[in-house]
Amino acid sequence: MKRLILPIFAAMLLLSGCWQTAAVSEPAIVPEPMFMVRKEGSYALSRQVSLAVSGLGQNSPTVKYIMKSLRHARMRPSLVALSEGSDILLLLNDTLNSELGDEGYLLEVRSDGVTLSANTEVGLFYAYQTFIQMLPPDASSTTYRSVMLPECTILDRPRFDWRGLHINVSGTPMPVKSLKRVADLMAAYKMNRLCVDGGWWNADSLRWEVDSLASHSADDAAQFTNYAALLGIQVLWDSLPPLSYDYNESLLRAREGTATVLEPIDQWDLSLYQADPRYQPQAYDGLATLAQVYRFDPLTSSHPNRPTHLRGLQCRLLTDCTHDIRLAEYMLLPRLLAVSENLWATADKLNWPAFRKKVEVHKERLQVKGYNYCEGSFTPQFSATRVDDRTMRVAIQTEVPNTYIFYSLDSFPPTRQSAIYIAPLTLQRGTRIKILPVYKDIERDSIYEYVVK
Repeated sequence: MKRLILPIFAAMLLLSGCWQTAAVSEPAIVPEPMFMVRKEGSYALSRQVSLAVSGLGQNSPTVKYIMKSLRHARMRPSLVALSEGSDILLLLNDTLNSELGDEGYLLEVRSDGVTLSANTEVGLFYAYQTFIQMLPPDASSTTYRSVMLPECTILDRPRFDWRGLHINVSGTPMPVKSLKRVADLMAAYKMNRLCVDGGWWNADSLRWEVDSLASHSADDAAQFTNYAALLGIQVLWDSLPPLSYDYNESLLRAREGTATVLEPIDQWDLSLYQADPRYQPQAYDGLATLAQVYRFDPLTSSHPNRPTHLRGLQCRLLTDCTHDIRLAEYMLLPRLLAVSENLWATADKLNWPAFRKKVEVHKERLQVKGYNYCEGSFTPQFSATRVDDRTMRVAIQTEVPNTYIFYSLDSFPPTRQSAIYIAPLTLQRGTRIKILPVYKDIERDSIYEYVVK
């Protein structure tokens, strides 16, 4: 009998997981929707989730994708007739809603169910990406009996038409399997253009030079292009030559009529270090932290060569330093989330303190899906304001929330037994403060110093 105790106990724990109910009070949606109103009620979404479809076939690519995705989220979806009622209604508008355009959507959670509606299948696809982010971050690894969704209305559409990522794979070949993981990431965060190149533009001969190490067969290219298209992503394989340079700021990559696509290589080059280089994998010289990437707004920049009509933007990743997909993911994440929010959400919706909190939720979501990511920059940011001629008030912050900051004001380095920073410190000029950041019970980076001036 004793031998049975442990297996039976383990089985009970496993079964108990099937009877959990999760409540989602404040969804962490990236990119931030254009319009969202939270209401008082909620809807209990059962694991045995039923879907009804209106305006598109049950065998359409979007419906197939959603059914497969829900199964990955440990649900048991079934398609039912409209007349039967359902947990989720997928509605393709028969009359165009001018507020939504081609990629916008309306998501409504009410006490009697969830409705996703859009003018196009792409819009429905993006509505579903928002919906899946309303589930718990561990939904694909934990079986929930039901999820309590907050009653809300979300009306959303993109800020820019072109929301892109440019990957140059001349340094490290990236097989189709790896590219698919990148495309999955882009789709989850509503990005729709992927430029894949393995060469360079030769200005002398005016032709595109292809690196043989990075070539993909025609079958590979066709397979991946079709896969990406199902995710709403257009793939460009013979990248366009640069049209003009903003020498100190950015590179213009493509033009359609008067509309321009911008690749800001100083601000959105994800090949650069994203934290203190001493504690990061090898990357290109330069720094583009999550905060810096998030705070760049091309429409408020005053460069003299700024295009008059901006169709969109793309970030870039050069793979010379990333020897496998794991390192490529590390360089993309979580900065790709900052790019996506900047490209989708209007400027008035960009909120760095709110975004950095959402990123913590998405780290868990990404971890459950097996993605590799950087925790962020733990380099402390000091700001000092004058109290009087001899004294300053010093505030300290790191890019990553929930980081404990231990500090010392003497000659000894700080440890976990040192004082913890809670509020701004009033210090005399010339004081040397030493900082030790601790996150998730791990000492991060090294000890940083700051002299009050």
